[in-house]
Amino acid sequence: MLTTEDALVLARARWQIELLFKLWKSHGHLTSSRSHKPWRRVCELFAKLLALLIQHWLFLVTCWRCPKRSLVRAAQLVRQFALALAIACDSAAHLAATIRRLDAGLQAGATIDPRRRSPGTWQLLLALDSRLDDPLTSDWAA
Repeated sequence: MLTTEDALVLARARWQIELLFKLWKSHGHLTSSRSHKPWRRVCELFAKLLALLIQHWLFLVTCWRCPKRSLVRAAQLVRQFALALAIACDSAAHLAATIRRLDAGLQAGATIDPRRRSPGTWQLLLALDSRLDDPLTSDWAA
C-alpha cells in the first residue's frame, strides 16, 4: 500500500535504530574498563548498562516526542545533569523539577538543524506522516 519512495523512507529509518545502539556502545563506553579483574569489569558493565537505561528512560519522558532530536547532544546534556538527578532522587518533587529543567534544556539545545539539500530522516518521516494524514494526497483514500 506504500509507494516505493515511502517504503524507502521507512527503510532508512532503520538506520536510526543502529545509531541508537552506536550511541549506547560508544558514548556509554561499554567496551572499556578501568579494571583488570573480571568481577569488577562485570560490575562496571552492569553499572554502565543501568546508567544507559536511565538515560534512555529520560529520553522517552523528555525529548523522544521531538522528531528532530539529536540523541548525541541529548546524551551529553543528560550526563551534565547526572549529579543533579542523583541528588534529586530522595524527593519526588525535586526529581520532577530536575527532569523539567532537563526537558527544557533538551528542547532548547538537543535538536538537529533542518537540511535543504539532503533532508534528514526526521524530515523525510515528517513529510511522509503529513502525506499519510492528508486524505486528499494519500493513496490510502483510493
